[in-house]
Amino acid sequence: MKIVFLAWILVQISMSILPTQSKYYSESVPYKPRAEKVTHLRFYLHDILSGKKPTAVKIAGANFTGDPTPFGDTLAIDDPLTEGPEAKSRVVGNARGIYVSSSQDEKPTLVLYVDLGFTSGRFNGSSLSVFSRNPITETNRELAVVGGRGQFRFAKGFVLVRTHSLDTVSGDAVLETLVLNSLQFVLLFSSPLLWAVEAQTQYEPITWAHRLETNNEVITTLQFYFHDKLSGQNPSVVRIAQALQTNNSSTLFGMLVMIDDLLTVGPDPSSRAVGRARGMYGSAGKTGLELIMVLNYGFTDGIYNGSSFSLLSINPALQPVREMAIVGGTGLFRLGRGYALAHTHWIDVATGDAIVGYNVTIATYV
Repeated sequence: MKIVFLAWILVQISMSILPTQSKYYSESVPYKPRAEKVTHLRFYLHDILSGKKPTAVKIAGANFTGDPTPFGDTLAIDDPLTEGPEAKSRVVGNARGIYVSSSQDEKPTLVLYVDLGFTSGRFNGSSLSVFSRNPITETNRELAVVGGRGQFRFAKGFVLVRTHSLDTVSGDAVLETLVLNSLQFVLLFSSPLLWAVEAQTQYEPITWAHRLETNNEVITTLQFYFHDKLSGQNPSVVRIAQALQTNNSSTLFGMLVMIDDLLTVGPDPSSRAVGRARGMYGSAGKTGLELIMVLNYGFTDGIYNGSSFSLLSINPALQPVREMAIVGGTGLFRLGRGYALAHTHWIDVATGDAIVGYNVTIATYV
């Protein structure tokens, strides 16, 4: 059954390639700075570990038994977000991602890699990326918002969390959440067909990237291809963990993989390499194929050699074009924020091997 479902997913992705490719590669919107906008959100997060339909499942743990704490326990979550604290209150979104028990002392602390995705009102389809520590025994906790997508592109901010209720036997909890985030950039997207060749004289010409300096900011647009290889003797993707329920899940909820994927100028795997994507992604959706991506894209070509950007976001893999949040970077992408648009260029429905086109916009400070 699992193999049949995976085949169906791959067929659906492959069917979306040709009808959307033209649109994906042709949109162009000029850069226009705008004033900062501040958004306040308030909702409740329901983290359910018990029962037949938990929203949080353990996918990995430490390989020793001497530690009395859950240090090392890793959970995948697809937690509903509601208007009120009641379980039957109106759902406004889902928190999808991973959290890890990261403390060995008596003060339990989690590290969260979570996408807060909204499905209601004017924020439908938008999300916030949270990467932060969560000292869960403290009455009031603050978490960092490091990026976003949709109406929250280029977002920065914080989340204030308070435990509303907790079942000490099962661990089920309802958290009251207040989010404040600010936006101060607007979309910049350039067609790769119009990108200029820019490079310093000591490097070969770069055709896959363009830098635009405007006052105190640099806007960089990148296009490259991401090669996700699951087959053969040297796959670039390997499964590292899963939940007990994963193989019975229609979406493989709880599966976690580690990757070291090649990035190239063109879709041909033999085209010029420009870097590697390294990190992990996992299935974080219970009812749909929603992948939580925790990746670093490191470059080895031209002026970008040694630079990288970090991506933390949900990837709705069945959508023809997916937007994901860029939350930071190194080198020429220091203090960078932005977004990536991903589109499946090719997929092998038998093996799962895929080539994904990326179009990336990053804003940094001069």
